[in-house]
Amino acid sequence: GMQQNADPKQVVGALHFQAAGELLRLMEGFYNNIEDGLFELAYANENADQQRETVELMRELRFRREHLIRTFGKRLQSAANHWWEEDNSTEYLEEREQADQIAARSTGHFGILLQAIAERTAHAFGVDMDRRSVPVSPEQISYHFVMSCRSLQLDRTSIHVVEDLFHRFVLDRMGGIYGSINQAMIEAGYSTLSELQQDAAHSA
Repeated sequence: GMQQNADPKQVVGALHFQAAGELLRLMEGFYNNIEDGLFELAYANENADQQRETVELMRELRFRREHLIRTFGKRLQSAANHWWEEDNSTEYLEEREQADQIAARSTGHFGILLQAIAERTAHAFGVDMDRRSVPVSPEQISYHFVMSCRSLQLDRTSIHVVEDLFHRFVLDRMGGIYGSINQAMIEAGYSTLSELQQDAAHSA
């Protein structure tokens, strides 16, 4: 049934804020595990300099935890209208490239689900949307993460060190979030391209 009486901006906006809340919980989990993860890394490393750098990074991250999570959360919340409006913020190319590298692994896991979400979004708002542009896609979330790290003046290498942990505790756990967004969009009556084609064929 098509219940398209609801305003899609309200429907999708609510989904975005729900996802943002879940994501911030995942970020807390990432943080709660970062010390153990970095200790493991430091002790696995034979090189004393790199060991010291890893421990330094751990201290820095512990100290700046609130700042990083707040910056990440703000970036995420301000992306709510990117479901239906073009994102016109300045692209930081080096950071975007690093984010895309971080995200590359997850895109495989969730590609089909994200493609469905992108197509349902396009149907809801009559916009062009690809799965990378979905405001909670691995690419976008990784970009917010990289930019939040940059706001702490963390360099590329430091971000690279915590990348695997970010994967394990945030990106790899996004499946449930994507599943519930997709389900809610189905219930709101937003279709994928192939569903729209089937509907058209049936009503022809």
